[in-house]
Order: sequence, then structure tokens, then C-alpha cells
Amino acid sequence: MKRVQLKDTAIPAQPSVASRAAHVKNNTDNKKNQHRSLKVPATRYGQQNDIREQNRVLTATNEDLQKQLEEMKGTVTELEQRCTDLHGENREIQKQLRDCHVLLVAENLDPVSGEKLGQTAQQKEEQRKEVMVTHISILSISNIMRDLEKLQQERAFFTLDVEEMERALGEAERLLME
Repeated sequence: MKRVQLKDTAIPAQPSVASRAAHVKNNTDNKKNQHRSLKVPATRYGQQNDIREQNRVLTATNEDLQKQLEEMKGTVTELEQRCTDLHGENREIQKQLRDCHVLLVAENLDPVSGEKLGQTAQQKEEQRKEVMVTHISILSISNIMRDLEKLQQERAFFTLDVEEMERALGEAERLLME
């Protein structure tokens, strides 16, 4: 069992030791000296004062506890209201989140970048096709350049052959004219 500490108010569980010792002493005195009736009222008066003091302390403690209880009830009420408000806000945010998700899915949008998923894939495919076409064009140009070089070499050989034939023809004409 836990003991609750209160603000500067201690409730004695029993009357003070001094008053208790006085009470025991007075009881023994009363038995021995029954003819002395003056001691009995003094003991009763002391006990009554102890009881009144305890009652006063208990009343003050009770009032403090009542105040604390009322404050805590108010705090609990505020916290319950805040909790209810937060639950309501949470439900609204969850609903908005679901609505946004539905819109993203319906529009086929990427939630992070905001771009259309299909459009991005389509753009990437178009870029890939452009790169392939450019690559094929470069290969074609490279092949054409090689073919052109071969043609230029053949032309050079052909030109040499033509020059050689013209010389031979010129020599044949000169021989025929002689």
C-alpha cells in the first residue's frame, strides 16, 4: 500500500506519545486514587484537544484533496476533449490521404515526383527509340563513308587505268601512223 504525501499536513495515526503516556499515567493514577476526580477531566480535556487537532488536520487535508480532485477532474476533461479532437482530425486526415491516393492512382501519378507514370515510361521509350535511330544513322553514315573511300580508291585505280590506256592508245596511234 502506497502512502500519499500531502502538502505540509501530517495526520498522526495515534495521539502524540506525550498525551498517550499522560493518558496511561492518568489511568493508573485514577485506579490508585479514585478519590481524585480532578485528574480525569484534565485527561479528557487533553484527549479532546488531540482529537480536535486531528479533526482539524483531517478537515484541512480533506479540503486539499477535494481541491486536487477537482483540478484533476478538470484536467481529465480537457485531456479527453483534446483526445476526441485529435481523433477527429486523424479521421479527417486519413480520409484526405485515401482521397489523394485514389486520385494519384486514377491519374497514374507518381506520389513522390508528381509525374505521370505512363508518360514517364512513354518518354523513356521515345528517348530510347531516338537514341537507336541516331545510332543507326551514325552506323549508316560510317558505312557510307567507307563505301565512299572504296569508290574513291576504285576511281583512282580507274583513273590510272584510263591514263595507262590512253598512253597505250596514243602509242598505238603513233605506231599506226608511222
